[in-house]
Amino acid sequence: MKTLIYHITYYDYDKSAYIHFASCNFRCLGCIRNRFTWDHHLYEEGVVKGVGSLGLRVLSLEEFRKIIEGVEREMGLERVVLGGGEPTIDPAFCSIMEVLSGRGLEIALLTNGLLLGKVLNCILKSCAIELSIKSIRPERFSMYTGRAEGDLSVVLENMSLAFQSGLELIVETILIPEFNEARDIELLAEYIAFNLSEDVPMIIDEYVPVPSAPWRRPTLEELTEARKRAEKHLRRVVVRSSYTMKRLGKIHLVYPEIGKTETL
Repeated sequence: MKTLIYHITYYDYDKSAYIHFASCNFRCLGCIRNRFTWDHHLYEEGVVKGVGSLGLRVLSLEEFRKIIEGVEREMGLERVVLGGGEPTIDPAFCSIMEVLSGRGLEIALLTNGLLLGKVLNCILKSCAIELSIKSIRPERFSMYTGRAEGDLSVVLENMSLAFQSGLELIVETILIPEFNEARDIELLAEYIAFNLSEDVPMIIDEYVPVPSAPWRRPTLEELTEARKRAEKHLRRVVVRSSYTMKRLGKIHLVYPEIGKTETL
């Protein structure tokens, strides 16, 4: 069975593997994949030199299993992140979950939520769902993602289903100046508190500029304002930002080319 997995990196500071998927059912204007094919941390230190010439090849399920077992054996593995593209569109998604089961791993699923309701039964109890809401405003959601405005309702309904399932749910959004700003993020926080719980965690990510979109990187002050406004409604709000996050350890390129590392 083929998967849509085309790239795997490993972070030794927390013994985590990041699994990248080759396809997505959104066409986000500000997607970092419009700028970077491979894990963007590799670019920062020039680790991807030579990898670009390899082309993209997706793994079979058995190849993925062997890689996971090899990382466990040779490096130690405690955490797996499924992201990069959209994991839930992979026809092998449930089988990928089976490969990860029974290993005592902490798992995180990064998803746009559109197909989440169809795969909830496959998701392991040890898996946290980080669901990205591009905008709480339907017209901006549509503009950013290339989806119909009505698809936002599907995403929000699947967010509720995930919450009701008892799985750990984290809502992520991106602060984009002049598009998804502090007031918009506060509206999203208010929606979550009213419809789910004020205890649902929220992550506010810093927008990273890409050539396909006109927006700039937000300032630390703008990120702080967004956090404070979201905290009016939610108890646990954090900002993920290059201004505040310290890089730790090394990143290892596991697939498609094993053996290159670079200090972060």
